[in-house]
Amino acid sequence: MVLRLLCLIPASIGAYNNISKASSRAEFDDTGIFENKSTPLIHHVALLWCILAGYWSWILTTSMLRRWLHHYEISSAIVRLITLTVINWSFSAFLSSHYGIDQPIWKWMTICLIFLISNVLKITLTTNPKYYSHIEDMQEPRANHKSTFVRVLILPLTVVVFITMFASLYQVGQMRRQSAVLAEQRMVIPSGQRHPQLAESEVRVMVFVLSAWTPKSVQKRKVFRETTLKLKPKDSQHISYFYRFILGQPPNEKVESTVGPLIEQEMEDYDDILLLPCSDLYEDLSKKVYAAFEWADQYEFDYFLKTDDDIFVRWDTVSKEMELAGRTHRYWRGLAYWNMPPIRNSENKNGELVYPLPIFPPYTAGALYILSRDVVHLVAGVKGPRMFVKNEDQNLGIWLYPFNILPIHDRRIQQIDVCENDMIGKHFGDFGEADAIGGTMYDMLDNLQNGRKMCAGFKTSVCGMCYPCHGKGNHWKEWNFDCDDKKGVSLLNQPQLTVME
Repeated sequence: MVLRLLCLIPASIGAYNNISKASSRAEFDDTGIFENKSTPLIHHVALLWCILAGYWSWILTTSMLRRWLHHYEISSAIVRLITLTVINWSFSAFLSSHYGIDQPIWKWMTICLIFLISNVLKITLTTNPKYYSHIEDMQEPRANHKSTFVRVLILPLTVVVFITMFASLYQVGQMRRQSAVLAEQRMVIPSGQRHPQLAESEVRVMVFVLSAWTPKSVQKRKVFRETTLKLKPKDSQHISYFYRFILGQPPNEKVESTVGPLIEQEMEDYDDILLLPCSDLYEDLSKKVYAAFEWADQYEFDYFLKTDDDIFVRWDTVSKEMELAGRTHRYWRGLAYWNMPPIRNSENKNGELVYPLPIFPPYTAGALYILSRDVVHLVAGVKGPRMFVKNEDQNLGIWLYPFNILPIHDRRIQQIDVCENDMIGKHFGDFGEADAIGGTMYDMLDNLQNGRKMCAGFKTSVCGMCYPCHGKGNHWKEWNFDCDDKKGVSLLNQPQLTVME
């Protein structure tokens, strides 16, 4: 008797787990409809399948034990019984780990299916004459075997299946009603104050250009104003802009005394520099960008565009696309990266020794990305803990990952030294001589103003990331990169993944 009871242990554990989870989980509410994959009703239905599995397990074990005792000695029958019990436990444990805690019905339905097949085979095979010692006993088992099917298998299964069906229909109805309520309760963006320098229009854009407290950055801002900003359309009823160069606090007194007067003169001449109460050091770049998010979140606008002071932005193209898109939600566009591991090298300027996980969430290149107003609020307006890693582009991916917002991949933004005629963000970094890339921002502006292709005279032998490389001098796969048209850039061959302790 004790050995037979062992066959009920998996079903008993499952019943206990479903009862405890059914009593601890709340019904659908305004925050948990997509988090609670298994509701109390689901666990109650799974409890019925547990009971059915236990019942069929007991029937199978009892019947087989009787057969074995009839044909074998007690010791041999006990060995077979223990073997059957171990197989029962093993299958139950495997299916429990396979389906996990959030799919209890599927788990116990599968276990029941195994017991159903086993019982059907047992009933069918045991009608063979070799199991009976007297020929007159053969007719009665054959007569009873159909009634056994109905009584032991068909009736219990029918009851549980019908209860599962009606419970599932009820659950779907509940989800539809609740999801309709949630659909109406769109995230309300806080009514910020209107910025006097951002004109009213159909699409209002705040532009933040990351810069720094260095003499080189002073020159970069000058070039930025005299070149790419010339492409920014004038404010109209369709689109309006407010832009600022973003600086933190001076890193030290020497920098403040030498570069400070130059920045003060810029502020007096152009009034386009925003000094934020944060560090301006390169290793604190993420904190400076987050400070820009916080500053922007207090105002009304429709799009947040972040770029750098060495990026040539096609404001004409970007403006047309934002006008076409209109005001939208959950919008995040940029050169997307996914499944990218941190660089665990302290000597690399982009080395990441703080982020503990082996893979970053999807993120966009910091050269240029565009966010809708609600996304900015999710970053800076929704209070909670914030992780800060070294690179601000990867940090944006970390901040947005909990909200399940994925970037729209746009290959027209490039951080490497390439030039493609449809680009909307061209990097002009420190490449030594000006002709190293074929020209300057002034040359690119001159191309556009005189009807030439954007990249006329520029270095075009290098293939841009995710662009076709036919006729180019290289292929980005040679750099161990792969590209998905929707997801973006990833590594062709992953290195050994590491976790920070």
